[in-house]
Amino acid sequence: MADPDTLARVQDAAGHLGDAEFLELLRWHRAVAGLPDLDWSAGGAYRRGVAELADDRARELLCEVRRVARDPRRHRHGADGKPLFRGGCTLADRRRQR
Repeated sequence: MADPDTLARVQDAAGHLGDAEFLELLRWHRAVAGLPDLDWSAGGAYRRGVAELADDRARELLCEVRRVARDPRRHRHGADGKPLFRGGCTLADRRRQR
């Protein structure tokens, strides 16, 4: 569980991003940590999603959210190896479903 100070800092940093970018980063970190997907339309889901991360993973999410807020173009076009989520699944999942 992430500590309350880290939660507050992630929340402040996420205010500079759009919901889609923050949700993409949060879902990726949850997938890497092996946590299940949440109902993102429910109230408090973003806060709960961050709170369930381990503290080191939440700090890494904070660093990435800050980096994206500083320079979104560099982050989006970088070779970070993260899967892109659209419509609840990755692009690789969509290819497998075809």
